[in-house]
Amino acid sequence: MRRWLAAAAAWLALAAPAAARPLVVLLADADGVEVTDLLAPYAILAESGAVDVRVVSPDRRPVRLMPGVAWVKPQLTLAELPRTPDVVIVPAMMKPKDPARAAWLRAQAKAGARIMSICEGAETVADAGLFDGRQATAHWYHIADHRKAYPKTTWRQDVRWITDGPVTSTAGVTASAPASLELLRELAGEAVMRETAVRLGLPEPDPRHPGTDFRLNGRGVGVAAGNMARLWDREDVAVTLKPGFDELGFAAQLDGWSVTYRSQAWAQPQAGAVSRRGLTILGSQTPPRRFDRTVEAPETGAIEGMIGQVRAAYGEATARFVALQLEHPYGAVSAW
Repeated sequence: MRRWLAAAAAWLALAAPAAARPLVVLLADADGVEVTDLLAPYAILAESGAVDVRVVSPDRRPVRLMPGVAWVKPQLTLAELPRTPDVVIVPAMMKPKDPARAAWLRAQAKAGARIMSICEGAETVADAGLFDGRQATAHWYHIADHRKAYPKTTWRQDVRWITDGPVTSTAGVTASAPASLELLRELAGEAVMRETAVRLGLPEPDPRHPGTDFRLNGRGVGVAAGNMARLWDREDVAVTLKPGFDELGFAAQLDGWSVTYRSQAWAQPQAGAVSRRGLTILGSQTPPRRFDRTVEAPETGAIEGMIGQVRAAYGEATARFVALQLEHPYGAVSAW
């Protein structure tokens, strides 16, 4: 009898369906989301193979990727989600406040989903009341405003990300990668996180962050004003899309070249391409007649590679100003 019971138990274990992988959704909106906030978590989690990750939006309209000129096709609508997500990731939104979105986020949190803001996605999560009574962080430029607007939240600048109960938040744009790796560690384990980081050429996540070393000082203002004044040599930069392009590299190029205050980055060609991990990115149907510069997405070291290209094109001050806006260590004020 014991042998029969053991055999039956073994058969049932084999016959049972495999446990569903964690479902992580990246919330998008046609009006626009920050490109690295959206694509970095997507690339990292999809690369792992251990997580089901989807870009979702209220409808099927292409989503503008800010601050460049490109769009991404949502993979699902909110109504098409098969179940309550395990994690909802909220990037910075062009329109951060929306009552329907806030209600949806509260409903997901009530159903047990972890809510994770990336950079200024923090305003959207805070507006939904999900940071009330908790600690959070956000992009350095907006922390002071958030302290006034959302006084029930303790806003911190000494961490790249922080988890307080059922919510997680990150600092500025480049915190998206280490925070996503940390999330992957929680969802799939240490080994999967490490292997994914190695394949993508990313360092292991470290939450330490000298947030007060990121601020707009006179030198930064001078770089921005000087670059804006160079009306005679503003550039349109084409970011080439090839089938199977890397999302991390593309996001870095679209982001960085669009915040130099001297250039605007455009995804090209107009028809777009499908990324390495299955996202359809589209270019503009009304691009410039000609481009002044063409760049391709680096395979590894995406942010650092982009910073190096900007430095070679426009000088060290502009490269550091770009890094400052992305909250990358190269842009910390003490490094200038």
